[in-house]
Amino acid sequence: MDYSIAFFLPNNTAYDTVRRVLQRMGYEYPVYAKSTYDAVRTAKTLLPQGLHMVVSHGLTLRFLERDLPMIPTLELPFSGLDALLAVQNALQYADRRIVHLGTKHLYHYIRRSLQILGVDPAVISFRELSTDVPQEQMAQDLIDEGFEVFIGGFPIVNYVRRRGKVGLEFDVDEQNVEETVLNARRILRNIIDIEERSDLNEAILQASSDGIIALNESRRITSANAAACEILQESEENLAGRLLATVLASHNLIDIELLPQQRSVASSLTPIILRELPIITESLPKGSVVSIKKVSEVRELEYRARRQELAARGLVAKYTFDDILGSSPAIRRAKELAETYAKCESPILLYGDTGTGKELFAHSIHQASSRRSKPFVAINCAALSESLIESELFGYVKGAFTGAAREGKEGLFEIADTGTLFLDEISELPISVQAKLLRVLQEGEIIRVGGDKVIRVDTRIICSSNKDLLQLMRANKFKNDLYYRLSVLEVTIPPLRARPEDIPDLSMSLAKSHAAKHRKKIKSISPDVLAALSRMPLRGNVRELSSILERMVILAAGPVLDMETLWRCNLREMPLDPPEAGEAPQESLSLNIKESQRQLILQALEQCGGNKAATAKLLGVDISTLYRKLKAYHIPH
Repeated sequence: MDYSIAFFLPNNTAYDTVRRVLQRMGYEYPVYAKSTYDAVRTAKTLLPQGLHMVVSHGLTLRFLERDLPMIPTLELPFSGLDALLAVQNALQYADRRIVHLGTKHLYHYIRRSLQILGVDPAVISFRELSTDVPQEQMAQDLIDEGFEVFIGGFPIVNYVRRRGKVGLEFDVDEQNVEETVLNARRILRNIIDIEERSDLNEAILQASSDGIIALNESRRITSANAAACEILQESEENLAGRLLATVLASHNLIDIELLPQQRSVASSLTPIILRELPIITESLPKGSVVSIKKVSEVRELEYRARRQELAARGLVAKYTFDDILGSSPAIRRAKELAETYAKCESPILLYGDTGTGKELFAHSIHQASSRRSKPFVAINCAALSESLIESELFGYVKGAFTGAAREGKEGLFEIADTGTLFLDEISELPISVQAKLLRVLQEGEIIRVGGDKVIRVDTRIICSSNKDLLQLMRANKFKNDLYYRLSVLEVTIPPLRARPEDIPDLSMSLAKSHAAKHRKKIKSISPDVLAALSRMPLRGNVRELSSILERMVILAAGPVLDMETLWRCNLREMPLDPPEAGEAPQESLSLNIKESQRQLILQALEQCGGNKAATAKLLGVDISTLYRKLKAYHIPH
């Protein structure tokens, strides 16, 4: 059964005719012999089954229109011939009082039929049905007035017949039924097309990432999509009828073009991008459609759009604290401190010798911060000349200098906006650039080279240095104000000589990485090799250790990195003589590591003239740790 169209007929004769016509046309629409309230109740039960349209006539049609306003209706009309046949049947009882209890529309045809037949129209009286008075009561009142023949629908006909009176019904012409069915189907197709287009438009509206708000001529909100409700943090019902300006003000939202210059005022407001399009109908304004989007969301979209480019240029963080290997107390303390600082927004200064992993720490700090999904941009300050580093950091405008790009260039501070900028080897930054860097830290503003426009940036700064900035400051090679701005949070990364117990794990990890790179199968490193590596100065720290192991992997003849392979590396600082054939190592790895630590401490003490505080600083350990080591290795103190 197709419940998209339903027929409700307050007339048994018409009911039979409609069913017969539908069967002949091959359509399976439901047909009900129901009137007024019964028709409404039945129609409501069909709504879940897909009811889109009802067909009826007379008072029943009026009831359906009133109680189901959301469902389109179509009248099944009576023709003049239908009225003529009903009049002829009624005139058989001309000796009795005849009345038509129905609608003015049908009574018009009854009067015309009487005129055609040459009969006085007054022969058949008329009473109009009312939605306020039950049909049975109206029929009883007419019986009381002396009427004996009734023309109407089945509720009236059935009632008067039970009272011993004559009840006559109208029939409908089959041709009219066919045309009504075809009209209903055409209208239904149009309704469904409109609904589908409306659903599509609604889906597009709701799918839009922009907040969309419709306003009437008084600039009051008439509707809003889901994105707008999310931005405003209110339901569409709460927004309806309110002035847009009032709603924006209540949520501290402001069009970015109207944002005050005073920072104290602007800081309390959330900037949005607002665009408005007027609605014009028949040359008259009918309100407008407004799109709103938070500036922060636009920046996020811009970053996503350029993230692939940033990745291709290496401008994203690749490492986390899990990538920093080592379990020694010194490296654990450095990692714990860096993880704590990562949660803050203040600048971080990383101290450490060459090759200790300062950049690895910078990547990890960014990944552990709230800016992890934002850009991470790194620059080596020692790699660029003074003339280039300023334009790299701050960008330049069109025609700023000879050789500049025609359209100008975005600086690294702008690229890293909302993210992190890592300034490696900050000690090499020229004094002239240091002053501009200080302005960025203080004001959050930059000016491109050759330009005069102030650009606001929100960039977290991480710096690194293998030189003592405090000494450089005292020598007037580093600006005092900048030093104190950068040194709010400091992390000292210990050298390998201060954590030799980490060398075995580091060595195995580096060996596996280089083996994969050079397509070699390396399963292990012999203990005597690890002992030898632990006794080396390794002034280049992890970087030097990585170079040694890569050379060993390349030279290795088998799956084990042994002393013979290490000797073949021809290192300039070999701690052991080459092993003789068949000679086995005399000491275990743990003894060699302890002896290496003992020798390092003795060398440091000698270098510092026996000063324990200076020795601890040179080794990168706490003074308490140094005293424990002195006692453990039986070194006089």
